[in-house]
Amino acid sequence: MPTSDEEERELKVAVMRADLELKTKQAFWETPRNIAVLVATVAALAGVLGFKLGQNAPPREIVVLQPAPAPLPPGR
Repeated sequence: MPTSDEEERELKVAVMRADLELKTKQAFWETPRNIAVLVATVAALAGVLGFKLGQNAPPREIVVLQPAPAPLPPGR
């Protein structure tokens, strides 16, 4: 069924409006999404780096300080 030029023009305008609305919504969420991806990437890299550095760290010496003995009373 052939459509008139006016109907075709109205359909094209409707499609362009829908496309514009979609692109506006996508543009609104693009920056926060990219920031979230960047934060997640940095956190993952920091975790891997910390894990690798923790594996290669030399063992630490543990120093246990014990309380001094009680002083003896004078004359004893």
